[in-house]
Amino acid sequence: MASILLVEEKFDTNDIYILCFILISYLGLFLLPKLFNKKLDTCLIILYGILSATILDSSIGAHIYDFYDIMDGKHYTIMDAVVYLLYGPFGYFFIYGYKKLHIKGLYTVIYIVAWSLFSLGVDKVNVLMGVFTFKNGYQFFFSFPIYLYVQAFLLLFYKFIIKKSHVA
Repeated sequence: MASILLVEEKFDTNDIYILCFILISYLGLFLLPKLFNKKLDTCLIILYGILSATILDSSIGAHIYDFYDIMDGKHYTIMDAVVYLLYGPFGYFFIYGYKKLHIKGLYTVIYIVAWSLFSLGVDKVNVLMGVFTFKNGYQFFFSFPIYLYVQAFLLLFYKFIIKKSHVA
C-alpha cells in the first residue's frame, strides 16, 4: 500500500498560504458573535462547506474531466485534503451574513450572486498563490454556476436544519 505524502515536492508558499488562510478563517469564525442556537447547526453548516467542496472537486477536478490540480500536482497529498477545510468557514460566513442581515425575497438572489462573485475572487487569488492549477481549458469563471448552486443549496439546507431543530 502506497503512503500518502504531506506535499508532492516541497513545503512552499502555497502550503504556507493555505494554512494561514485556514487559520485566519477559523479564527474569524470563532471570534464572531454567536447567532445560531445549537452547536449542531454550526457544525452542519461547516461540514456542508467541506463536503460539497470535496465532492465537487472530486467530480470536476479529477478523473475523466481533470480540469485542475490542487496544490502542487496531480498526486493526492495531505495538503490537498487540508485545502477542503477552508470551505467550512466560507459556508458559515455565508449563512452568518444571511441571518445577520435579515435577507429576504429578491435580496436573497442578489446575496447569492454577490457571494458567488466574491468566491470567484477568492479562486483567482488561490490560482495566483498556486493552490489551484487550471488545465484542459478550464477558466476560473466556469466556477460561477457551481458557486450559485452550492450556495443556493446551502441556504435551503440551512432552512431545513433550522426548521427541523425547532420541531425537535
